[in-house]
Amino acid sequence: MARPHPQRFAYILLPQLVARRPAAVRRELSDPLLARELLLYLWDKAAESQPPRERASPRGLHLSWHLVAGRPTALLQLPTPQATGEAHLVAVVYQQLEAETGDYAPLPIDDEEDEGAGADEFSLGGGPDDDENDDNDERPRYFLLEATLGRTPDEAGTPTVLGELRGEHHRHHAPGPPAGRPDTAGRFLQALADVLGPLPGGGVPFMRVVRE
Repeated sequence: MARPHPQRFAYILLPQLVARRPAAVRRELSDPLLARELLLYLWDKAAESQPPRERASPRGLHLSWHLVAGRPTALLQLPTPQATGEAHLVAVVYQQLEAETGDYAPLPIDDEEDEGAGADEFSLGGGPDDDENDDNDERPRYFLLEATLGRTPDEAGTPTVLGELRGEHHRHHAPGPPAGRPDTAGRFLQALADVLGPLPGGGVPFMRVVRE
């Protein structure tokens, strides 16, 4: 059975925020400090109303940016799932390049090794619950590499499925790459490139990692 804390983070709070404030969330995820604040804020928010024993550690949260089929993509590594209905990875795929994109190294989000720097120390001004006028920004697509039951034929790792959340709809595109392997993230991005196809009007036809 999926744990409510990580499930609420990956399947409810983060996708809702990405859909409602696409331009603002993109800016925040593109800045290492703001990304850390935002994601830890949401992680703590997802634990609200959960008893202490049901709260999961943020250890393992990790953010990197990539180009997938010509599209800027924020890839979020999540803490290791413990049941089906939880996700290994989240990819927020934007449809347009920005004029200024910065060049950021991978961002470890968990703060357990940074003593004295808890998530409750961070503030995002109005906070993620405030609405913002992002209506003119094309909505990004929200993909997950989800833990599932079954077997991975002839490969080490645990079985997954490539899922997508679009509004109230949860779609499974295809079986995903086995999780728990060094190449899992890269193969997940490769699978996303297959689903997305070439960027309309040109652009990079397949995957090129620009920040990892």
